Amino acid sequence: MTAVQSPPPNEQAHKQVNKQAAKKLLLTALRWGIAVAGIAFVVSKMSLHDRAELLDSHNIPVTVTLKQPPGDNFSTVDVVWPAPYAGIHGRSELVNKPDLKTVTLLDGKTVRLLAVRLSDDLRTPRALLVQDDASSDGRWIAPDAVKDEAAKNGYVIHTPYPLIDAGINGMVAKADPRYLLAALLIFPLTYLITSYRWDLLLRVLEINMTLSRAFVLNMVGAFYNTFMPGSTGGDLLKAYYASKLTPHRTRAVMSVLVDRVLGLLALVILGGVSAATQWHVPACRKVALASSAIIGGTALGLVVFYWPILRKLTGLDFLINRLPMQKHVISAVEAMELYRKRPWMVLWSLIVSIPVHMTVVTSAMLAGLAFGILREHWEYFWVAVPVIVLSGSIPISPQGVGVMEGFAILLLRPEGATIAQAFTLTMSIRVVQILWNLTGGVFVLRGGFHAPTEDEKHSLDTDEG
Repeated sequence: MTAVQSPPPNEQAHKQVNKQAAKKLLLTALRWGIAVAGIAFVVSKMSLHDRAELLDSHNIPVTVTLKQPPGDNFSTVDVVWPAPYAGIHGRSELVNKPDLKTVTLLDGKTVRLLAVRLSDDLRTPRALLVQDDASSDGRWIAPDAVKDEAAKNGYVIHTPYPLIDAGINGMVAKADPRYLLAALLIFPLTYLITSYRWDLLLRVLEINMTLSRAFVLNMVGAFYNTFMPGSTGGDLLKAYYASKLTPHRTRAVMSVLVDRVLGLLALVILGGVSAATQWHVPACRKVALASSAIIGGTALGLVVFYWPILRKLTGLDFLINRLPMQKHVISAVEAMELYRKRPWMVLWSLIVSIPVHMTVVTSAMLAGLAFGILREHWEYFWVAVPVIVLSGSIPISPQGVGVMEGFAILLLRPEGATIAQAFTLTMSIRVVQILWNLTGGVFVLRGGFHAPTEDEKHSLDTDEG
């Protein structure tokens, strides 16, 4: 019987390299596919020009395009399309889009819901426009003339649609430049505080780096994040240059990882506390409960990790001992033990992270107010923005493209914002950060920094000595 010969070692290595390259290419294509699909969906639901719902002669709403954005207290609008409705129309001819397709009347009959009339704050329905069948005209009924199984007392608005569906051109034309300038100017505070936080975490791991050096590396990392999809590029660069200061290279990597985790935890805390103060808003209740679960789960995980008995009983020790690359695992555990010995330093690093995200939220809020987003409910930014920014850290698309927009729509629509406004807010968050990230290029141009090569990346896998 002839024995089956194994492929030569070189051929096996070549196949393994090709397999890894194919896997990486597939993952990249998937991430970009999610980004393109998400943005395509959002763009398909937006308009460059303001739109509204206008009643025709049969009391049937027609979507029309406006010539120019109306003022805050407008009495008329100028319609340019469709042609049969072109001209000046009164505000009373406009209606709000419904958030349901059908409603059930008190007599049990189900009718089509065409439109609603809402109060100025978009919270209270004043009248409902319904259609009995496809050939009948629309007719107005009172909100309490329908059944609502949840409310028990008539029609309730769940997703309010504003009278004017703001378009991109209109928002840009009406934007207040003072708010936009303020949103841009306060953002650099985040780089100063995050540099200080990383320096604290490095010192706990006995990596001596000056605060100025930590700031420079932080800015260079931010610059590379702008040009490399995701945040891995800048984090890897920071870890590489920090590793030059210590024989324990794994500690340098852990400092960057812990720095990022603390930042995300602080973001969850800020969003959760803000949501708890607005408990009456349904979306806020969900955010508050989710934040509590994340913080509680993190605290429980730390207790199990740092308590040897629990670590053994839960099987965590068994799992850690079976992980591949045991040298790196042991080094990572040793780094975590150093953090355990300096708990107050770690806690302070978490506390100083709160102002970072407060600055981010304030910047986003100012940009939102500049574009007329949630002006009557500005405190909601303190719930929505942390969730939107947190969703951007999920590595399923480059820079959270498509994902952030989805969460923005999900959170802002129930509060009366349009899809175009949600998109504008996410773009404002990105643009402000990108503009300041680009300033890190000053340090790159001065020389002394470069993206780690493959060999330099591999050097992070081995501690000296």
